Amino acid sequence: MSYFNFKGNKIKIWDNKLDLSEKGINAISEIKELENLIHLKGLNLSGNNIREIKGLRSLINLESLNLSYNQITEITGLENLTRLKRLFLYNNQITEIKGLNTLISLKELNLYENFITEITGLEKLTGLNELYIGCNRIFEIKGLETLINLKYLNLEKNKISEINGLYNLKNLVLLALKWNRITVIKGFQNLRNLMRLELSYNQIFEIKGLEALEKLINIDISGNPIYE
Repeated sequence: MSYFNFKGNKIKIWDNKLDLSEKGINAISEIKELENLIHLKGLNLSGNNIREIKGLRSLINLESLNLSYNQITEITGLENLTRLKRLFLYNNQITEIKGLNTLISLKELNLYENFITEITGLEKLTGLNELYIGCNRIFEIKGLETLINLKYLNLEKNKISEINGLYNLKNLVLLALKWNRITVIKGFQNLRNLMRLELSYNQIFEIKGLEALEKLINIDISGNPIYE
């Protein structure tokens, strides 16, 4: 254990992890000497007032970064963090997915509750296991073709009306599509490892198109105008 001096307060660094959540930080530049913590593996900056991601380039050993509950509008300044495995950016003001191409070690990406309209910029993240992109403004499922190792995909609370773009996701175990505008169940024929499917609160009138899902053990279709 060591200590980090922040605004006159000693913050403990446990197991190379630093928690600076809810500290009233307006800019990462306020965190003096942060760039010197080159051995840092975990950094929590959630619940602050950060608008821009910069000042992290020297943290090349970082494996987990939490920037949730801030006011970030653009994903930038992460290019050097090639060892990053978990990135949390939920509840910000991000409109576009970009700036992630070099994060080839990324396993979990959380972009829940932003202002994203299109799934782009994920092509190089082929090792991604978990993607949370619910509560955005997405109309179409696309841009996921290369994410063949994806196991958990959350697209709930968007504006999706048609299920497509999932054909290559053969390792998917959980798929959340509740609170969208889906009318027809289709596009699941290749998801043979899917175990949980969430389709509640859509506009589905008929249950069909699930024949290939041999491992499916849990499906939620509540809140739909289904008839038999």
